[in-house]
Amino acid sequence: MFGTWDYSDESSSDEESDGEVANIAFMATEEEEEDEVNFSFYELQNAYNIFFFCKYENVCLKNKNLKKNVTSMSKEIETLKNENSNYINEIEILNVSLKLSNDFKEENENLKLEIDALKKTFSKFSNSSDKLDNLLGLQRCVFDKTGLGYEEMKNVKHFNNFFVNKNEPKITCNYCGRLGHISTSCLLKKKLGLVKTRSIWVPKGTLETNLQ
Repeated sequence: MFGTWDYSDESSSDEESDGEVANIAFMATEEEEEDEVNFSFYELQNAYNIFFFCKYENVCLKNKNLKKNVTSMSKEIETLKNENSNYINEIEILNVSLKLSNDFKEENENLKLEIDALKKTFSKFSNSSDKLDNLLGLQRCVFDKTGLGYEEMKNVKHFNNFFVNKNEPKITCNYCGRLGHISTSCLLKKKLGLVKTRSIWVPKGTLETNLQ
């Protein structure tokens, strides 16, 4: 008669041993957790207060720094606004200057065109004057008969003035000997009272010798 090994009995005994080990381990873990979490309410409250106070101080410090930054940035903004206003004014001034410069430039261009036109006009006048001078230079005197069978003019007397003034008669006073009047109108003779004059009418151009 042969003996047999029951596999079911062996596996069931192994499972039982594993279960016992797991229960023991679980119990040990629970005991360790109870030991670690075993804090009193006072300790937890104190730890919370310390944590809150540290956080509060950090937040207050950050807030203080932020306020300083805000103040500094506000001042900087005001400074930038003033600078921006100054820059705007400068830009407006530059725009006005640019407009004036463009106007002056346009006026200068117009003046240059006028000057060029005047130069051309004067150049035409100058050329015309030169041509006129040349023509006058080519003209000959009325006494120059060269080319008409006469020899070239030599020793020709040129008259400076073709108009002769009329010789007027010179009147001489027989009493004082001065020119320009006669003895009957001599002032010197009248002053001395040597003559009595009277005025009579005679026709123009008549010379009366016997005055009564």
